Amino acid sequence: MNDLQKRRIAVLMGGPSEEREVSLKSGGAMLAALQRKGYDAIGIDVDRQLPKQLIDEKIDAVLLALHGPLGEDGSVQGLLETMGIPYTGSNVCASALCMDKLLTKRIFRDGGIHTPDWCELSIANESEIPQSVASLPNWEPPLYVKPSRSGSSVGVVRVEDRSELEHAVREGWNAVTQSPSHGRGQPVHFLVEQAVTGTETALAILDGEPLPTIEIQPLSGFYDYRNKYTAGRTRYLMPPESLSSDAENALRRVGVDAYHLLGCRGLARVDIIIDSKETPWVLEVNTIPGMTETSLAPKAAAQHGLKFEDLVERILAGASLTSWDQR
Repeated sequence: MNDLQKRRIAVLMGGPSEEREVSLKSGGAMLAALQRKGYDAIGIDVDRQLPKQLIDEKIDAVLLALHGPLGEDGSVQGLLETMGIPYTGSNVCASALCMDKLLTKRIFRDGGIHTPDWCELSIANESEIPQSVASLPNWEPPLYVKPSRSGSSVGVVRVEDRSELEHAVREGWNAVTQSPSHGRGQPVHFLVEQAVTGTETALAILDGEPLPTIEIQPLSGFYDYRNKYTAGRTRYLMPPESLSSDAENALRRVGVDAYHLLGCRGLARVDIIIDSKETPWVLEVNTIPGMTETSLAPKAAAQHGLKFEDLVERILAGASLTSWDQR
């Protein structure tokens, strides 16, 4: 750690995605933690000037706090690899796979990991929505409509009646296409997913080792953007109250399996539903989870006895690309 403290560190945050505000909060908390630890660390709100800023500031390593497209999908990771700057978290390939829910679910299915059934929609123009919805299987609700490449539950809609499907897809379309990070003229990909009834959980994994499981209980509705980021709207239980020890052990095993199957490194969070038969169903993997001092991963780390500053330092220690001696 002494060598790291001699290096100039940049915490990348903000950016143009719909998760900008959450990213700024995560990055601000992580930057403050590093500075309290005595690191020579600065924050960079990411825009097109990023390569020049990294050079001008003589940055030796990057701690990533960028959520959503461009920050979490392998794009900035590829830039940093090209520039030869070590960075935290998963590499280009794992980041791209985990950011795309459709690709993630295909890998889960092929890897023998339970994930809820789904079908796919690709919509190039808003006028295609009615015809696309009409082509969907005749599944019974509840269903979830999810944009494939959005995070923080942006654009996710729970459907309780099939008559709501078209409105749900349109709502997701608007959320994605209004984002500054959405490429003009690019189709929007959705998955329509069958809901699994059960206990909702989050499993943070640090360097391949699971942290304590968190049971998530929204006080109303489902765990959407509002319930995630509005204080008092969700209960977080550690240890989980609704799971047997066998169910929790199964959850932890499958969470670690999903982490390794996708090639993750550093800190990641796996979202899992446990059904009434104690079968774990993996929804997705987040490679740059929220890192405010009240976010899920820091909560789990604190339960494990790891203070926020120490967690951030541990994440930074995993920055890799080239060795420190080569820089």
